[in-house]
Amino acid sequence: MASFVLKVLAITLGVFFILIGLLKLSPAISSELYKEMRKQYIRMAKVFPLVAFTGWKPNAHIYRKIIASIEVTCGAVLIIIPGPLKTIANIMMILVMVNDVVAHAQIKHGYQRMSLPIVFILLLSCRLLIYYQEIRREREGKKSKQENVGQENSQEQTVGNSEQREETMPQESKKTKL
Repeated sequence: MASFVLKVLAITLGVFFILIGLLKLSPAISSELYKEMRKQYIRMAKVFPLVAFTGWKPNAHIYRKIIASIEVTCGAVLIIIPGPLKTIANIMMILVMVNDVVAHAQIKHGYQRMSLPIVFILLLSCRLLIYYQEIRREREGKKSKQENVGQENSQEQTVGNSEQREETMPQESKKTKL
């Protein structure tokens, strides 16, 4: 069940991030939304969260293209590539969404603009938690199997030792009788 939920979440989130990333990169899907994204990133570049630490403000168009490329790439990884890369893409998308929430808060857009990134932070976090629960369950299953095999081996050894004792006892008793 957990793997089914992981697959559904990964595909849904991946398709969403690819779509949003393409909206930011190209006007091919919707020219109106593309223009709105460009305006939004001009405002967001002014409140770039790392300015306080680095003193560097990114170019708004490059910033938009980098974020969009990360979204498209991570979305594709969430859909196509299994394993640890999917977890890295998940974490990267959480960071991008946190960046969006911080930027919207600094611009004072209100909760209406922040709600979508918050929802996706929650969905990505849920996907990550389910993934780690599944890994833990698999490890516990392997550990219990190893313990069961170890107990079976020790029981077999105990049975084998008692059988050996029974086999040697009659021979010893025959020797003592002679």
